Amino acid sequence: MDFKQYHQPVLVQSLLNHFNLANDSIVFDGTMGFAGHAEAILSAYPSITYVGFDKDLAAIPIAKQRCAQFSKVQVINAPFSSMFQHVNNVPVLPTHILLDLGVSSFQIDQSNRGFTFQKNEPLDMRMDTNANLTANQVLHDYSHDALVELFETQGDIRGPQKLVEEIISKRQQNKLKTTFDLVDCVKHGFFVRSRRQFISMCTKVFQAIRIEVNGEMNELKEFLDHVLKYSGVTVAIITFQPNEDKYLKAFIKDHGLIRITKKPLQSSYQECKKNPRERTAKLRIFQIQ
Repeated sequence: MDFKQYHQPVLVQSLLNHFNLANDSIVFDGTMGFAGHAEAILSAYPSITYVGFDKDLAAIPIAKQRCAQFSKVQVINAPFSSMFQHVNNVPVLPTHILLDLGVSSFQIDQSNRGFTFQKNEPLDMRMDTNANLTANQVLHDYSHDALVELFETQGDIRGPQKLVEEIISKRQQNKLKTTFDLVDCVKHGFFVRSRRQFISMCTKVFQAIRIEVNGEMNELKEFLDHVLKYSGVTVAIITFQPNEDKYLKAFIKDHGLIRITKKPLQSSYQECKKNPRERTAKLRIFQIQ
């Protein structure tokens, strides 16, 4: 597999410019994935100690392969919220921590787990294939009110009631089995004026379910609660969802953390043309006091 074809890391230059790395830095990468950011950082600072974590077992061998030329790299199959449990086993303390909260292009386009609405796939959406909860279970087992709340809070969707009615109708008819079945619910659940609006709505619906299946907001909150114990650590977090960025912004302010970037860094128009998935990415860098 040409993994570089399937994964283009976002905001790489902005990260390198503002992360304040040095050759003796110790980086914990909580969402290593296919090691796109890792390779860029290690190429710029080859003496760095780099510890990567990812809960997607399929990403681990690819990350190891991509970083094989660098001697101080360790890759661990674990969610980023548990990284601090591994400190005694590594055993080093991080000077820098990186999180990229997006889904890789491979997971969207090639995993056959239902992350994309552009292919007809099973309603799975698990990043960790050993996890129990699937998108199919969310869509079939959650109550009307629970689904409304999910789409409002996780997807930032206004007025999802008609969508939820379509979902419940389809599941009662045993016609909600694949991603295209869910897309059909979106078609009938919203009034949209253009294909662009329809794609945007599909994106929000699929993202909301993915966030729920993988417990992404809870994992972020758990990580942030633990990272406060590591005084002096510089943290870089790339978000793609408005709710994630809002929560992170408030967290930094509420705890009086040092903002390395005063405002979130975003991709330029040219960067977004090369990689459309960069358009919603926001990078915030801060330091724990």
